[in-house]
Amino acid sequence: MRRALLVAGVLALAGCKRNSRPPALGEAVAVEQPGGSATQLIAQGSEIPTSATESFTTSRDDERRLAIHVLRGTGRTAGKLHSEGWWVVDGVQPGKAGEPHVHVTFEVNAQGGLAVSARQDDRKLKVSRTDADDAKLKPAPLSEPDDSEDADEDPE
Repeated sequence: MRRALLVAGVLALAGCKRNSRPPALGEAVAVEQPGGSATQLIAQGSEIPTSATESFTTSRDDERRLAIHVLRGTGRTAGKLHSEGWWVVDGVQPGKAGEPHVHVTFEVNAQGGLAVSARQDDRKLKVSRTDADDAKLKPAPLSEPDDSEDADEDPE
């Protein structure tokens, strides 16, 4: 009798695992844009672990660092979401405002924790989380997609 109950319990647990849903992200991940709007990167309910990569740029000539304000929640206004923190990307190659493109990857692990990494061309850049007063930091803008290659192609 005990053996039958044990087998039934093991089968029930196996069935639960097979039918259970994978872990999902409880809150959306977004970044603040200049002007206070928020751009969602990873949707609430996304299966985790997951990641998203976005391209950021500078807002001033010869700027060598970017500040990225990561937010949690759903909405279009940064002030209505709660702050996950500020990440600073150092070592950006200098150039005219808007020209450098830094690819930033946001990775959410199975427990919902966030890690941020960055690359420019084939170089890995230093990323650190800062506890600095956010009034001193200004969020880096997302880069616009480069459509110049498409403009040169002849339509068929």
